[in-house]
Amino acid sequence: MPAYALVRSRRRRTLCLQISPAGTLRLLVPAAAPQCEIDAFLKAKEGWIERTLTRLEQAPRAPAFAHGLALPYLNETLRLDLAYGPAKASVERLGTLLVVRARDEANARAALERWYRGVARHHAVARIIHYAPLVGRAPKRIRIAGQKTRWGSCSAQGTISVNWRLMQAPETLFDYVIAHELCHLIAPHHRAPFWRELARVMPDYARRRDELRDLGGRLPL
Repeated sequence: MPAYALVRSRRRRTLCLQISPAGTLRLLVPAAAPQCEIDAFLKAKEGWIERTLTRLEQAPRAPAFAHGLALPYLNETLRLDLAYGPAKASVERLGTLLVVRARDEANARAALERWYRGVARHHAVARIIHYAPLVGRAPKRIRIAGQKTRWGSCSAQGTISVNWRLMQAPETLFDYVIAHELCHLIAPHHRAPFWRELARVMPDYARRRDELRDLGGRLPL
């Protein structure tokens, strides 16, 4: 069994295993979960862990950050028009070009992230407006996040968080995360009632979920 980080939480009711695009494992468990229950959970997940780590090892690495880089944008591909200079960092979309001006790579990456966060918020709002009536629930707040190990989350207070990197995924996968998190407003767990609700809203959710699991290590940003 590979090494893993164990995180206990008084608010958590179930065990959850996360594997980052870099291949690190993080196990989230209830505060009082005994070690025997944790060991049994990990034993049951051994096959999935091995398959996931193998896929990550074999996945193509992200390309170098440079002028001409292909930047996924939902179902489109934009081309990075990059130039370094003393001017304040800026990002402008011109058709299929994404024009970025910055002092250096760090500033260019930061400017690109801000741009992607902005468009992610607009798109998340639009897709929540679409899916909320189908689910029968709406969030109290929408948050754009940048977690390394999660595409989305739903808090007990009704806040849905969406990872801005989903703007680099096909729109069907963005929609999967939106529907998934909205269904958590009804069933805040991953037991059978949750998956039944998600299947009602999105019958092909399993295919989308599997595609999303393979995506992380191939994103350029």
